[in-house]
Amino acid sequence: MSDEDNHVEAPVHIHSDPYRKTCLVPYVDPNTVPQAVQEKLKVLPFRRNIFYLLGHSHGLFPHLSGVIGGCFDGQTRKIPLLDWQLIVLRTATTLGAKYEYDVNLPVAEVYDMPQEKIDLMGSNVEDVKAGKGPWTTRERIILRVVDEQLATYTNEEQTIKEAVEILGTEHLVEVLIILGTYALIARVINALRIDDDPPIPGLKDMLKKAVTSK
Repeated sequence: MSDEDNHVEAPVHIHSDPYRKTCLVPYVDPNTVPQAVQEKLKVLPFRRNIFYLLGHSHGLFPHLSGVIGGCFDGQTRKIPLLDWQLIVLRTATTLGAKYEYDVNLPVAEVYDMPQEKIDLMGSNVEDVKAGKGPWTTRERIILRVVDEQLATYTNEEQTIKEAVEILGTEHLVEVLIILGTYALIARVINALRIDDDPPIPGLKDMLKKAVTSK
């Protein structure tokens, strides 16, 4: 028997969800999930497919949504908004999470992240360490923390020492929490082949209301 004879086609799942073309699992039905999940799906005034994936975890999603919501809130999040976006965009770029990058880029743009920095979000790790590029001292140490974590799941002691001196302990710990949260989300995105969100008219105006700076 040839290899072609042994080949079995993957089953085709027929569904009527207009949002699902590439995703390997269905998105949750907001009408059938528990109330706590329904409430979190309504936090933003527009649909994001990632929430309709994470919503399958009925117990954990509301808590994870609380962490994400804390990042949106300038009174809860302690690091500056563009530090948050630097972490997220660097993480998404490094992990190849296009959806995560595309969802967060408008936030960075609304709050005026320089285009030069956006263009260099995938810059070489060694260039960052060598002082190349448009990064401030603060941004450079954040990038070092992110890059080391994504490569090894830990950091060099010298990096942490410098990070504490530049950022302070509270901000460093928040950087690590945000990094871990968005790395987790990136892995869900990549594993389940999430669909791109449909265009959202007036998105940037809505982001100005939903996301607050300090």
